[in-house]
Amino acid sequence: MRKGFVRYLEDIGMTKKLIGRVKEVYDFYEKLVPGEIEAVFVTDYLTSEGTREYENLWFFSKKQCVEAKNFLTTDDFDMDSIIGTIYAWNIEKKDYDFKNATAKSRFNLIFYMVNLRTGHLKASTKNCQYLKHIFLKYILPNLQ
Repeated sequence: MRKGFVRYLEDIGMTKKLIGRVKEVYDFYEKLVPGEIEAVFVTDYLTSEGTREYENLWFFSKKQCVEAKNFLTTDDFDMDSIIGTIYAWNIEKKDYDFKNATAKSRFNLIFYMVNLRTGHLKASTKNCQYLKHIFLKYILPNLQ
């Protein structure tokens, strides 16, 4: 797994144990995704008590996006082509101006694909900046 991926995971507060689980999932997908896995993203949210919860794990290559749903507790994997398959997206954000993320920032992205599948990525605090990168590099350019 790339060192940059580990830096990202540490930056959003993941422990070594959780990063180990991300590496397990990465190792699974690395054998199946054609080409190089270029980006990683973990959906997260803050509970009403302020605890960060990690939900789904995404990896992106030039042509595919893959998701491991509830990756900390289950093995539920999928893969979709993203090249020219996205026909719509929806962004919901709070206290995030697409420039600076704060402790109050929230960012939800839903994208819709021609095969009737959807992707739902959400971020809180500094993870909003990472989700912005995913949106600009992998989702927006693949809009039909």
